[in-house]
Amino acid sequence: MSVFMLSQLIAGGSFVCDLVAFFLPGRVAVLRLLALSTALLAAHFALLEQKSAAAMMLLASVRYVIASRTTNPAIAGSFCLIAIICTILTWRNAIDLLPLAGSLLMTLAAFKQDRVKLRLYTLAGSLFWLTNNLLCHSPVAAMMELTFISSTLVSLYRIYRTRLSIQQQ
Repeated sequence: MSVFMLSQLIAGGSFVCDLVAFFLPGRVAVLRLLALSTALLAAHFALLEQKSAAAMMLLASVRYVIASRTTNPAIAGSFCLIAIICTILTWRNAIDLLPLAGSLLMTLAAFKQDRVKLRLYTLAGSLFWLTNNLLCHSPVAAMMELTFISSTLVSLYRIYRTRLSIQQQ
């Protein structure tokens, strides 16, 4: 099996973890499964020799584990700083800014209390990750992000629809 095929299989495993996480009832269980998912994506990107993307996913995995225990905004700032340092240390070219931007936005989203802001930050972060995944020629990771973007848009629409019906009453 080629390294590329192995990377896609690992990304597929990550995708399955993400799908299962959507159906779990508890926040802690969801975050811990997302930690596994992003750890798998870190391995996926490492196999594709995308060091910055791998570092951002490994950091995201740790972030999910910690976020399952606290929502302290100072910790979000720490993760942002670590993401910047990781990108500097793994820098190869301007494409490495895409995982950094995605990671920063996803980190900020994880610590937002407002449901709409959380989803808007998540959507923006996902767009950076989608672009990165397309440029890395990773079809499974790109499909994952498209699914994530779609679910985020549906969620935003539901929030909008609920607010609109409340205003009309």
